Amino acid sequence: MYQRRAIHPLSKALPPLEHTTVDTLWDVFVAIGEQWALEDEPATYRLRFETFLENRINVSPIYRDYYIDGADFVADLITELGRGPAYNRLFTQKPRVAQSGIPATRLEAVQRYVANEFISLRLALGGFKAFGAINYRGYIGGANIEGEPTPYREL
Repeated sequence: MYQRRAIHPLSKALPPLEHTTVDTLWDVFVAIGEQWALEDEPATYRLRFETFLENRINVSPIYRDYYIDGADFVADLITELGRGPAYNRLFTQKPRVAQSGIPATRLEAVQRYVANEFISLRLALGGFKAFGAINYRGYIGGANIEGEPTPYREL
């Protein structure tokens, strides 16, 4: 009935991410809503976001390096281009290799292992509502109160 929590043996020895790294990654998460004009409030997702990072590292310790490198890359890109153009490049520049191949550039690695996963998380947490969807697979919409929209998919 109860399942053990999945933790990779190597992840126990890893130190937690630095606050500056988490803050930079959080800024990427917030910028997703700005890029696609999502009307949800990202501050309500902060705890889930940090739990997502921690769980990702616990299951696959290599993600700690992806997150550290991704945060450094984004900070450098913002310094070089400015915040808006940096995120525009991160979110819209097409990769040169297939998603299943080895990333050819640092940008492609950050897009695949950081930005794209954060986009999926943001949409799953509630960003999907900006596109007119009422329900999303795995999303609990609230109580089933008469007179209000059904919080689940109808048959």
